[in-house]
Amino acid sequence: MLIRLIACCVLAFFAAMPVTRAADDTARFYGSWTASFPMNGQTVTILSIHDASGYKNFAVGSTGNVPAGEGSFVAADGKYSTSAPVPNNAGIYHFLGNDTVVCTNGAGQTLIWIRAKASAVPQAAMDSTATAPAPPPQPALARPSPPYDPSLPPETNAAIAAFNNKDYKSAWTHFMAGAQAGDAEAQAGLGAMLFSHLNPPGTGYYAQCEKWLLASANQGNTKGMVFLAKFYYARATAVAGPLNPDVPMAQRSNVNNPEVSANFTKARGWFERASTKGDIYAMGNLATMLDAGLGGPRDPDRATQLRARVKAGPDADFAQRATADPQFSALIGLWQAGRYADAVQAAQAPAERGDARAQALLARGYFEGTGADRNAASALIWAQRSAAQNDADGLYYLGMIYYAGFGVTRDWKSARDAFTRSAKLGKRLAEQKLSDIYYQTCKPQPSYASNGDYLSSQCPSVDLLSNNW
Repeated sequence: MLIRLIACCVLAFFAAMPVTRAADDTARFYGSWTASFPMNGQTVTILSIHDASGYKNFAVGSTGNVPAGEGSFVAADGKYSTSAPVPNNAGIYHFLGNDTVVCTNGAGQTLIWIRAKASAVPQAAMDSTATAPAPPPQPALARPSPPYDPSLPPETNAAIAAFNNKDYKSAWTHFMAGAQAGDAEAQAGLGAMLFSHLNPPGTGYYAQCEKWLLASANQGNTKGMVFLAKFYYARATAVAGPLNPDVPMAQRSNVNNPEVSANFTKARGWFERASTKGDIYAMGNLATMLDAGLGGPRDPDRATQLRARVKAGPDADFAQRATADPQFSALIGLWQAGRYADAVQAAQAPAERGDARAQALLARGYFEGTGADRNAASALIWAQRSAAQNDADGLYYLGMIYYAGFGVTRDWKSARDAFTRSAKLGKRLAEQKLSDIYYQTCKPQPSYASNGDYLSSQCPSVDLLSNNW
């Protein structure tokens, strides 16, 4: 049900992603693309992966990506058609360089797609050292696997070796053989590949990871436990967060959804079980949930104890990430969980102390009316304070205030300046807003066929981050 829900919510946007534009341009569109857009007071990011067989879309989340549909594309001469329903069965596209393309579907909905760098495509490692469930999101960590573990069946050892060599097809085959024979490590590997979308095309789908991870976890395998906890955490945030159709454009109060609570409880329970077996990665994740009160009551004292054990563990990099800023991790965990009013309240103290990230969250809350009443004066104050510290989100919401004329005179130049600075810091939604401003203010130039016939008028391609437009 959740997968269908997500697909329906985002279809009107992601179906605009093209695959080909004439035969000689086919390879130009292969690879991974991302686009972000506002929905229900949140920012939704879609990852769209393309190859000769078509596309696969995923709704991107900090703890895992949820499949959001797949199909075929045919495109040529700036026009595309897809296997999606109306109005996404046809549209137009226009390149702004090789790595940026603007797409408009049949209903006139426009998105700007950015080619994802290889490092930006989710490639969560098989290891349970992957990121803590609450943001800020971190790159996955991979512990070096032993070349051969005599305690494991040959099939599982072969799978681990293939996975470490990024031979995911062979890894999947060997993991499947081991998993079907009942090996808990192979079952964890199979579930982790499904969770991380690393399984070969046509071999399975995301939701099947629960079956294999449960089988592994119930045999006491800590990797299975940690990935199963991450699966339930991801499911909870997907239901509570930006793709929840019950969340209006201004969600002043906390989201109250029994499914969210049930999945957080499951996540916390499996992190607990893995922690009792000494897994420091489960401890780091569990500490965040204890700080935020997700899946059960708050227990900051125990969270502090767990972080001390993580610091004393063998993985210094994970320890630094898991313990650097527990208050902010808990704050963002509340926001992801749909507890917007709690998050706004929790952000007040660090924002007053000068934390630019907390200031940006308050700017967002007061601008959108999420977690608090809309308040133009408060939104502007917090956005300005955050932007003064060069925070990408603070700059973005400062740009949105001027872009929308929220409590101020609408000011294209101030909006553009803020969006440009935000985009240069990596905020892709800011670059999309720059595209919106450009197409609302540019002067289209006509183009003609070789025989002199008029074809269309388009704005010329520009570098959106430059001052040359």
